[in-house]
Amino acid sequence: MSAIQTTVVLAMTADGKISSVDPNVPGYSDADDQAHLEYQFSLADLVLVGAGTIRTEGVTFTIRNPELLAAREVRGQPPQPITCVVSGSLDLSLDLPFLTQDIERWIFTTHTGLERNSDATALQKLAELIDLGDTDLDWERAYTLMAERGIHKIVALGGGSLTASLAQAGRIDDWWLTIWPVIYGGKHASSPVEGEGFVANAIPHLQLVETRQIGSELFLHYRTLK
Repeated sequence: MSAIQTTVVLAMTADGKISSVDPNVPGYSDADDQAHLEYQFSLADLVLVGAGTIRTEGVTFTIRNPELLAAREVRGQPPQPITCVVSGSLDLSLDLPFLTQDIERWIFTTHTGLERNSDATALQKLAELIDLGDTDLDWERAYTLMAERGIHKIVALGGGSLTASLAQAGRIDDWWLTIWPVIYGGKHASSPVEGEGFVANAIPHLQLVETRQIGSELFLHYRTLK
């Protein structure tokens, strides 16, 4: 088990999709799913989110529930966790609302991304840019740095490429999956874990440790078998 606990919090349709092929279909969510996300989010010292998700959403999630904010204060945590965007290419626009939210921001990127983005100097004034490799992110370096900075609990929110990268690196301890009672279909629709896929001897195996049902929605908690 890693010294830093990493939990992935994902939501998908009953057929395993996280978005529709139709861009006009809004993301499925309801009050119960949002409350679950906010609670899991509130436990984090740092939240990892993929660049594609930030580009789509524009902003990062923030805690608003007074009880959760009070619990963070009791634990000695700041009101909001650090949000760390993962972008090897540093393909992020300066006009993203995320860059002006009242939170601490990190961006994990690469030397290549820093060299190719003409806005890197301007971005550095809005977020801490952290170089984690020449062309690929080095998760060993990332976790060493986070441990040195006192990070104990990470919540990763996807998307699929980030989740695949963390799974490939063997860094995911727990998975929370919300199953939405809808079907999106589409062979090109995004799924919770993308990337190249896993060969037979590297497939992550999970143990189901908790289930919850609220109406037609399921919340499944798995632990990665090490």
